[in-house]
Amino acid sequence: MTASSVVAALLLAAAVLLAARPVGGGGPWSDVVRCRLPSLGWRWRPRAGAGAGEEWVADLAEVVAVGLRAGLDLASALRAAASAPSVVLAAPWLGEALERRPGGATPSEVLAARPDGVAAEGLEVLARAWRLSEVTGASAAHTTAAAAEAVRATAATRRRVETALAGPTASMRLLTLLPLAGPGAALLVGLDVRSLYGSAAARLAVVVGVSLTGLGWWWCRRLVRRASRPGTTAG
Repeated sequence: MTASSVVAALLLAAAVLLAARPVGGGGPWSDVVRCRLPSLGWRWRPRAGAGAGEEWVADLAEVVAVGLRAGLDLASALRAAASAPSVVLAAPWLGEALERRPGGATPSEVLAARPDGVAAEGLEVLARAWRLSEVTGASAAHTTAAAAEAVRATAATRRRVETALAGPTASMRLLTLLPLAGPGAALLVGLDVRSLYGSAAARLAVVVGVSLTGLGWWWCRRLVRRASRPGTTAG
C-alpha cells in the first residue's frame, strides 16, 4: 500500500467519525454510528450527553412514589427503590449510603452527601421535593412524583436540543477537517508537499487559512453554546 493510499484512508476515516459524532448521545446518528469489531471485541458508542446520566433519578423517584402510595415511609421507600436494577447500575453508592445513614440522616441529606462526580441536577430536584414535604407537611408521594416528572421532562428537553445541534456540529467538524486535508490531497494527485508549500505566498496562505479555520471553529462553537444554553425565567 502506497503512502498516498494510507493518507486517503486515514482522511476518509477521520471525516466519517467527525461527521457522524453528535453533540450528545440522543441524536438520530446514535444508532447509525454504533459499530462493532468482533475480532477485537471492541464497541464504540457516541459520548453521552449531559442529561443522559440522570435518567435513573427519575426511575428512582417514580419507584419511591409508588412505595409511598403503598404506605411506606420515605426512608423505607427510598431503600426499596435503591435496590431497583436501573438504580443499582447507575448509583451503586446509594444503597451503601442508606445502610450507613450517619446519625439517622434524612433521605434528602443522604442525597446531598453523594460522592464527587455524581450528576447533581436531578438529585437536587428530588432532594428539594423531599425537603418541601418535611417543611410544609405536603404529601411526599405527590412531591416525589412531581420531581420525577420534572427530571424526565428536563432530560427529554436536553435530548431534543442535542438532536437539533447534532447536524450543525457535524458540519462544523467536517468543514474544519477539509482545509486541513490539503497535504493529503496533494499526495493523492502526486504533488510534493514541500514544493507545494515552498513559496512565501503558499506559506502565507497556509498561515491565513489555519488562522481563519481556527477563528471559524471558535465562532461556531460559540454559536452552538449559545443555542444550547437554557433560557432564563423571571421567577
